[in-house]
Amino acid sequence: MCNFYGRIILLLISLIISFNLEAQVTVTSSLPLIVIETDGQTINDDPKIDAWLKVIDNGPGIMNNQFQQATDYDGNIGIEIRGQSSQMFPKKSYSIELRTKEGADTTASLLGMPAEEDWVLYAPYSDKTMLRNALTFDLGSRMGGWQPRSRWCEVFLDGDYAGIYQLIESIKRDSNRVDISRLRPDEISGDDLTGGYIIKADKIDNYGSDEYFQIKPSVNYEDSDDYRFIYVYPKHDEIAAEQKTYIKKFLTDAENTLNGSSFSDPASGFRKYLDVSSFVDFQIIQELVNNVDGYRYSTFFYKDKDSKGGKLHAGPLWDFDLCYANEDYTSLNLVTDIWLYSKFPDEYGGRMHWWARLMEDLGYRAVFVSRWKELRKQAFHTDSIMTWLDNTIEYLGEAVDRNFERWPVLGEYVWPNYFIGETYEDEVVYLKEWIEARVNWIDANIMLAENVSENYEKDDILVFPNPARDKINLYFHLVFSGEIRIGIYDLLGREVFYKEILLENQGYQYISLDINHLPGGYYILQVFKGENRIGRRNILITGR
Repeated sequence: MCNFYGRIILLLISLIISFNLEAQVTVTSSLPLIVIETDGQTINDDPKIDAWLKVIDNGPGIMNNQFQQATDYDGNIGIEIRGQSSQMFPKKSYSIELRTKEGADTTASLLGMPAEEDWVLYAPYSDKTMLRNALTFDLGSRMGGWQPRSRWCEVFLDGDYAGIYQLIESIKRDSNRVDISRLRPDEISGDDLTGGYIIKADKIDNYGSDEYFQIKPSVNYEDSDDYRFIYVYPKHDEIAAEQKTYIKKFLTDAENTLNGSSFSDPASGFRKYLDVSSFVDFQIIQELVNNVDGYRYSTFFYKDKDSKGGKLHAGPLWDFDLCYANEDYTSLNLVTDIWLYSKFPDEYGGRMHWWARLMEDLGYRAVFVSRWKELRKQAFHTDSIMTWLDNTIEYLGEAVDRNFERWPVLGEYVWPNYFIGETYEDEVVYLKEWIEARVNWIDANIMLAENVSENYEKDDILVFPNPARDKINLYFHLVFSGEIRIGIYDLLGREVFYKEILLENQGYQYISLDINHLPGGYYILQVFKGENRIGRRNILITGR
């Protein structure tokens, strides 16, 4: 009798399992699949809950479905929701920690990336192209050095399809990630104490007072702030008191030097503390993408031991979903014709002024200019960027339609969208057009960064490009706000161009003029304020 009832129970269980499998739609995808089972638990912000992870990647040209056997990993994990403002979205991002069945940390190679235990499942939602983060990481990797690697995938959570995600390496100390020395709690003196550290400037709303520190330099810079840094490595509950004291003093000394009158000194100035090439590369990315959070949030730094160089490096890169004009709450991220580094006091809180100060150094400016020009020849060439976008969209294929069927946000406002396209193609075109306008403006104005360092004085005026063709740019300093007059004259003294402009703010001014109606030839350009001439330049307009 028991055997009879046992067989009935097994039959019922089998029927239930069969019914549930048939009720779930099988997704066949060319993308790798991530399958997560929580056994009905709710995933929280903190702490991580125990769950199960299966990774399916049958290789190029072979389709994947969620019911297949795992290829990369099939085991325990801890999982929690990650992010700050993005937690409001229904499509959640997650932090994942690989674990043994006993709960200990373990490592594995996922989707071809080096073995590690900590990973991020990033959920593109507000960025409806889903490309901004991935593109920026790719551009960063083209510059050399480590930036977080990522792989596209589709995710299933407790049997439900969750859309397109990026599996991303988290930022941590590791020989395959941020390759700096291990810093043990007992390393509290000598060279041992000097590295390695990873810290970040970021929002501190969700951090306890013991999880970050604030520096208060004794030498000030106009409109600067007392910046706060979060402990990333070692973690706040693992870092020794002596190590906290050391990294805080190092950053304070670095900023005092940067703010000081001798900051450019080759031996005792900022170069003693900062790795210039990493700061230049970091700045180029922030400027290229016009990052609304640039130079203030998700801004990572790391430092190795003095015996291994010991200077502060800017990076790695992180968090670019609100870049490339994908926000509507400031005036800074929508335009393509500004330098972001100089906006450290602005309507959305202060950015770190370090890069604005660095750009006052002639040598640093020269490195910034030459690096941009070098990158634009190949890695950052417009055709190269557009090819990456096209290839990635083709690779995502039908998964894009599945994602927006699951999350029907096309044509709808999602915070903080500035542009709302009716179709995925509209969103991509908007992104491409913005990128092209941005790189073209930087190309045209990189001369400004170059010339200001070498030729510009406050009682002078810059005119560029010169020779010019359709457009010419002016850069000058205005002591008092008010109306200015711009005139262009031919060599016989005849006025061929005249414009009055009311400038409401004093200080540095940038003005662009359309001159496409003027025939080719030599001219004289003059700028007046009242009876005073601000500047005079001979210009050449080339023939068309």
